Amino acid sequence: MKFQFLSLLGLTASALALHPHSSSSSDDLCLAPGVCEPPSSTEYTKFGRTAAIPRKQWGDSGGFCGSLSIQVIGLSYGVYHSQDYIRKCAPKSDPLGHGDDDLGYEILHSNIEPALDTLGYTFNSWDWENQVQPQGKEYLQWMKDELVGGGGIVQFVICKGDGHNSYGSRRDPVPYDHIEPFFALYSKNSTAPVDPESDLIVHGSDYSPDGEDNFGYLRNMGGLLDSLDMDGNCDAAQAGYGKNEMYPCIYEDLTYGYSITGLKVQRLDSEEVAVFFDEVDEPDVRSGETVADLHANVIIPNAVAGVKYNIERYDGVENFPASGSGVVSTTTVIDGVDGGITWADPTGVPSDTSTMYVVTKAE
Repeated sequence: MKFQFLSLLGLTASALALHPHSSSSSDDLCLAPGVCEPPSSTEYTKFGRTAAIPRKQWGDSGGFCGSLSIQVIGLSYGVYHSQDYIRKCAPKSDPLGHGDDDLGYEILHSNIEPALDTLGYTFNSWDWENQVQPQGKEYLQWMKDELVGGGGIVQFVICKGDGHNSYGSRRDPVPYDHIEPFFALYSKNSTAPVDPESDLIVHGSDYSPDGEDNFGYLRNMGGLLDSLDMDGNCDAAQAGYGKNEMYPCIYEDLTYGYSITGLKVQRLDSEEVAVFFDEVDEPDVRSGETVADLHANVIIPNAVAGVKYNIERYDGVENFPASGSGVVSTTTVIDGVDGGITWADPTGVPSDTSTMYVVTKAE
C-alpha cells in the first residue's frame, strides 16, 4: 500500500511486555480521538525529522516497539536497520526484557543508550535520574528544544488500560507501557517556551498506517502529560492494544526520552538525505516469515535545479563508511530539482539487512 506522502513533503518524485502487534487489530485510518492531518503551512513551521514516516512493529518476544522507533528515526538520516538487527545491538540490562545473548535484548530505557551507540547514532538523553519530580513541564521544553534542533525522539509512553510497569517490581515499577517515535514538531514560534495549545507533536503509533496518508498522529504539547490514572489528558483515549498507542500520554512525574541527533561518522561533503519505503512493515523473520525486498525512496530535501547529485548505496553494516570498509554497492547520478527531489531505487533492499544511502554533489 502506498501513501500520498510526497505531496505532504512538497517533494518531486523522480524516475508485561511492551506492546506486541496483534494480527487481530489494525489501524487502517486515524483512530479517535487522534488527529492525523497537518496544520496550515502558512501558520506553522515543521521541525525535527520532517521526512520521517510511521512504520509497523513486530509483535513477538515482547514487541519490537523500541527497535521500530529507532528504525523510523534512523531512516530519516538515510539509514535502514532491520528490527532484528537493532535488537541484536541491545545488551542485557536491568530491568531485563525479552531476549538472549545471541538474539539481543528488548530495547528498554536501561539499554537504549549502548544500542544507539553501537548503531552509530549520536543522541541526547533526558536526565530522568537527576531531574526533580514532577518532571513533565521541564521535559516538554526539552522535547521542543530537541525537535527544533533537528532531532527525533524515541519516547517512552503510558497507554490507557495498561499496567504502567515495564519489567519493574511492584515495589519499584518502571512507569511506561510502550515506545514510539516522536519525530516532528509544528510550531508558530520555535524560540519561545512551549505553547501548550499551538505547539504540535507528530508521532507514530507503531501500528502504521497512522491515518490514510500515514502522516502520523498530532497532539498539542499541552495534552501530552497525565498521571498513571490516565483520567486527565488521556481520559478519552481508547483502551487496549491497537487503540491506546494512537493516543498515549507521557507520565507527568517521570519519563524517558532519547533524541537521535545524527550519525557518529558522517562525510563532510554529504547532503541531507532521508529514506522511506513503499511498504510500512517488514517480514518478521523471527516468526518464520520470508525475507522480502523493500522498495526504497531516497529524499534529497535541499536539492536545487542545475546541480547533479551522487546517490551512493552501502549494503551491510560491515560496508558502511562509518563503521567498515566503505564499499559502495551502487552509485546513481541524478539531476536536482528546486524544492527537493525523491528518487526511487530500482534495486530492492533485503528486509533483513542494513542499508545506508549517502548523497553528495557530483563534480
